[in-house]
Amino acid sequence: MIKRCLLTTIVLMVLYIIITNSINDESFISRDNININVGKKVRMECELNNLTINENRKILWLRIEDAEIVYYSNNRIISDERFYIEKRIIFNMINNTSSYNIIIYSLIIEDLRLSDSGTYSCQIDNNIIKLFSLNIVERPYFIIHEYSTIIRTYIGENISIICQAKGKPKPFIYWIKRIDENNQIILKNCSITSNICQLNFFNINYYYNGIYECLAKNFLGTIGRFYQIDVQFPPNVSILTNKTSYFIGDKLILECLIDANPKADIRWLYKSSYDIDHDKDLSQLFYREYFDHNHFTIDNDIWYIKQEQLNATRWKTTLFIKHIPRRLFNSKIICRAINHHGENEQIIKIIEKYHSSNIDRHQILTTPIISTSTFIFNTNQISLTNRTQIIFEKTNYINNQSIKKKNSIYLYYLFISLFLVFYL
Repeated sequence: MIKRCLLTTIVLMVLYIIITNSINDESFISRDNININVGKKVRMECELNNLTINENRKILWLRIEDAEIVYYSNNRIISDERFYIEKRIIFNMINNTSSYNIIIYSLIIEDLRLSDSGTYSCQIDNNIIKLFSLNIVERPYFIIHEYSTIIRTYIGENISIICQAKGKPKPFIYWIKRIDENNQIILKNCSITSNICQLNFFNINYYYNGIYECLAKNFLGTIGRFYQIDVQFPPNVSILTNKTSYFIGDKLILECLIDANPKADIRWLYKSSYDIDHDKDLSQLFYREYFDHNHFTIDNDIWYIKQEQLNATRWKTTLFIKHIPRRLFNSKIICRAINHHGENEQIIKIIEKYHSSNIDRHQILTTPIISTSTFIFNTNQISLTNRTQIIFEKTNYINNQSIKKKNSIYLYYLFISLFLVFYL
């Protein structure tokens, strides 16, 4: 038994050397290069004639890489039933003395596997007639079939996503983030020598929310696998309205942006300056009064609260009041958002503005500037409580002027009298 195995090995080695040497001289050997997908069926056709084949010379199908004999004559040598041959005559000429036939011998392999790749030779004994370079290729495919499409995490945590894919030739694997249907960002390109591409995030925040895709491609095609990263976080409220001063009767429009995941309970509240310990829930009041039982909005042009979703984690809410009543001034309007991770709010204080005409009506111009000849009032403003003082000061000024005039007359008469006494 050992001698038989040894003899077989020697024969195969000699055969391999002969075939290799024959391949090195390819000037007379026809070669077909075949690229075909896994799972398909391939046919390798070898054209012979009856002058080449006779009872003493048989056709041989051999895979050169491992010197494995597939078929000898009409007999399958390997045990794999996916391999078989077909024979058909395409030309037959007979004369009085001889016949000439052209015969096609085809080696057929069904349900191709990657292991079937190699160089197959069609030969008569040791003479190679034709070579077939069979390259089995494969579209990329993911190794792990079960995976979670939604990855929920919390702000500040670290996460890793592993993508594994194979194919022939080896696929190029990379990660992208989908911004929208038409825009994307390439996040990571992985080495083509590896079947694994890992995406890592550290100290994650809510900007990492979104759709991520692992792509694997070779020249046969591209495959993708989607992952949604769902970063959960407490609400963050920001005010869009800069204006805080209004006249009585003005239109009031307040807007808030809320970032939260999951969605927050968003409310507008009113805190009076006379009752700072209690909040009035304007949202609850509006929804109770201006939504009917079928949840259809009732038109209201006096005041309303509106809410809209801008993206997966952002909302905008608007408080509209057509005419601001006096009781709202010096009070606080609160935009508040709450989810099970926390709460946040922003406070807006409504300040009353006054028209210039009203200010003139309730205030007076004062602060006199006194000269030696005239009485002048400057155009500075003074409150109503100082009006009496102003009148008093004006009266004193007039009295002083009168006294000065009277004293001047007395001095004049005194001077005349003294003159008459001394000179008469």
